[in-house]
Amino acid sequence: MNAVIPRGQLLPLPSRMGSVISAKSRNATKMNGKRLRTAAIFLLGLWVPTLAPAPALGEQKFRSDEWITECDNDPGRGIPDCSITVPFWQAGGGQNGSFALVVMLQTGNIGIVGQPFPVTALLRVDKNPPIECRQTRYCVFPSTSALAVLKQLKVGALILIDVYTQRGAFSFSLTPKGYQAGIAKIRAWGYRLLTD
Repeated sequence: MNAVIPRGQLLPLPSRMGSVISAKSRNATKMNGKRLRTAAIFLLGLWVPTLAPAPALGEQKFRSDEWITECDNDPGRGIPDCSITVPFWQAGGGQNGSFALVVMLQTGNIGIVGQPFPVTALLRVDKNPPIECRQTRYCVFPSTSALAVLKQLKVGALILIDVYTQRGAFSFSLTPKGYQAGIAKIRAWGYRLLTD
């Protein structure tokens, strides 16, 4: 029993009160509901991005290959607080290891961290003599040796890393191209480097 009801005519509304509503006002209510939903979605779309945490003002970040370059927000204050990091890992063969080579450009320090904790590490760029660190957990290379390696990384083609842990030895080879791209990006941001 479907009946077509012309606009403007009153219809009984199934409720306890026995109210009536016109077909015209029912359509208007539907339109207002759609407009309200559209406006709510629009406002929600504007409001939600404000909930996401914003990066620090002026923080710089760049990625090339696996290398990650990060700097503070004030390039005008002299030597930057920048770091360049590359993760590397080995899985299989009964032993797994996950490490990172970290270069702190403000101090010129180079270190290797990871799991399992490094006990000793050797770092060599091209055919230059290797440098060695002997510290558990955070293996930081001696400063004078590290500064020499920073200069080698600028022009080098191959990085060889041996990490020794209590569980065994891990060997890696990396390319310094991501490091070199990171240094170029830091200069493009307007920072001066310790090794310049």
